[in-house]
Amino acid sequence: MILRNDQVEDIVRRIDFIKIQLDDLKQFTSLDWDTYRKNRDVQRNVERLAENVANAAIDVCKILLASENIEMPNSYKEVILKLGQMNILKTEESEKIAGYASLRNILAHQYLDLRWDKIKKFIANAHKDFEIFTDKVNKKIFG
Repeated sequence: MILRNDQVEDIVRRIDFIKIQLDDLKQFTSLDWDTYRKNRDVQRNVERLAENVANAAIDVCKILLASENIEMPNSYKEVILKLGQMNILKTEESEKIAGYASLRNILAHQYLDLRWDKIKKFIANAHKDFEIFTDKVNKKIFG
């Protein structure tokens, strides 16, 4: 994989952004349904963090695909799944991260109680999943 300097800088900037967002997410580790449902500020903050992380990961994947001249898939989920096909991530790892791309869409279109289930899983698993994602992307870029 040959990345231009500007592509490396863009990826590094987005990975740093993901890490900052995940650090901010830590304040919500004990968030419960009742608080999520009643406190719209908390709701917006958590949902925005999830959306930010998903968007940044999608951007990283798009840069990696472009660097290999791979045709851009039709969905963001498929963009992320390509990292499994490129052996940057294991298939199951790319599927987990791709699930967060789906969460991004759910936030805009699903009822509050359905969103809560996905948000709760995001809060519980995102740190671990995105640590793997960022580590493997960094290894691919820097060796």
